[in-house]
Amino acid sequence: MEKLLYRGSKYTQHKEIVSKKSVQLKYRRSIYNQRRQLTSKVQNNLIYRGIKYLSKGSTNKPYSSEANKKVFSLARDIINAQFNLANDELSRKLWNEVAALKIDPQRIINLMYRCCSNEDNQSMLEADLDYFSKE
Repeated sequence: MEKLLYRGSKYTQHKEIVSKKSVQLKYRRSIYNQRRQLTSKVQNNLIYRGIKYLSKGSTNKPYSSEANKKVFSLARDIINAQFNLANDELSRKLWNEVAALKIDPQRIINLMYRCCSNEDNQSMLEADLDYFSKE
């Protein structure tokens, strides 16, 4: 029996010490690299006092960047057609393109009204991520 000391009091261990057979670990580079790539694709949303931040290691891409570019471009074009040009026909064509691409119209509306700057891709990405986090 082994004597133990905890917070100044002495105790006696009533269990026998069990010796276990050791296990030798193997380093498998390909498995390690695959799992590392998978975890790097996971997006880390950080929220501090209600403001969302993206961690440095995150990919910022919950979906493909080409799809992002198209959605952001359509949102900018619709903003220009509706607010700057006041062109109903162009606006209608752009909204029909949104429908043809099966993009959620609420996503475009979110980008139009909830984004700080429609010229800044990072700002649009944050508004888009905010939209997807609320679903």
